[in-house]
Amino acid sequence: MKNKSFFTVILLFVLGLAPFRLSADNSLLVQGLEAYRQEDWSTALFFLRKASTLPENLNAETWYVLIMSEIFAGDYESVETDGAYFLKMFPNSPYMINVEYQMARAWFNRGEYQKAIDSFGAFCSKYSDSSLLSSGLFWMAESLYQTFNFEQASTIFERIVTEFPSSPKVIEAAFRLDLLGQREREEKLLYLLRVTGEEYLAAKEEYEKLIKQYQSEEAATLRKNIRELNSQVEELEIQLEDEKKKSAQLSSRLLDMISQYEQLQSVAEESARAAEKSALAVEQAEAEIKAANAARAQADAEAAAANAQAAAANAAADAAIKAAETRPLVIYQNLPSEQQSSEQASEPAATQTPVEEDVSVPVQAPAPVVENTPVQQTAPKTPDADEELNKLKEKAQRLQNILDARNIGK
Repeated sequence: MKNKSFFTVILLFVLGLAPFRLSADNSLLVQGLEAYRQEDWSTALFFLRKASTLPENLNAETWYVLIMSEIFAGDYESVETDGAYFLKMFPNSPYMINVEYQMARAWFNRGEYQKAIDSFGAFCSKYSDSSLLSSGLFWMAESLYQTFNFEQASTIFERIVTEFPSSPKVIEAAFRLDLLGQREREEKLLYLLRVTGEEYLAAKEEYEKLIKQYQSEEAATLRKNIRELNSQVEELEIQLEDEKKKSAQLSSRLLDMISQYEQLQSVAEESARAAEKSALAVEQAEAEIKAANAARAQADAEAAAANAQAAAANAAADAAIKAAETRPLVIYQNLPSEQQSSEQASEPAATQTPVEEDVSVPVQAPAPVVENTPVQQTAPKTPDADEELNKLKEKAQRLQNILDARNIGK
């Protein structure tokens, strides 16, 4: 039953060509058409029957939709009643052929096969050029098959297969022909068994039971297949919705990843600039470290030279103290003054005139020597240099004390 295609044609006609308008006052018809579109047949019947009682809905379109709703809802008695009313009220309607076809179908669905045979026979004779001719022939042959008129049914099924190869009923007609051929073979077998009397009757009864069982199983199988297909369609719709949701989530994640990529790219650029600055700072620090190392090396060299000079001066002071302590007491009449001693200390040793033991020997004052030592002038202030300088000062003081003691003794 092509209910959706029928509804599409009807709805387009009602909205575009119908002489009435679907206004607020005609809400019953609107609700009935909406229920029909949603395949809610009981609701559609409820509203369409109420709408058909209104004067503005007394038209072929409303009544045709009502009859189609009754067909789909299985209310075949109402189809016969409302169909007869339709044929009487709208004899020139373009839906006349469809209404007569559905009325004949209603007889078949109610099990009134003889009436269905008569109705489909009249339909096929009246509308021999209609697109529904092959369907009408099929249901007439089905009615003949149900009344065990297998020969006539076989003839009509063969006509459908031969004359209407593109008809949607061809497959079912071919299937029925195969069943009829099998039945013919079984009938011949039953004919051979007829001589046995009771065996023949038992076989025929069993055969008819099998036929009815087969038909019942076939109908049950078809209904099961329909339910399975409907279930598969629902599952596919659910999967489609899930896929749409996943697609939306993936699109959102893609936008987030693009945003994160842009942020990371910005951070990378900033890191690159910071790395360049760090490299320049490292180069500058290395240059400063090299300069500091060079300065430190120079300072170490100067400190080593100063320490050497201090050691030399220390040795000279030790020698002078030792000489002063061990030398016998001499006459200090001719001792040079401190200024002369300082001048003599600055002169080279080669120019000094040696003196005899009984003559006072001018002793170089260590203090001026210490004060004039180059350690204080060139050596850096390091702990070793300061310690050497302090030692020199102590030794110079000891030497001066010795000299002072000798002057007092004099």
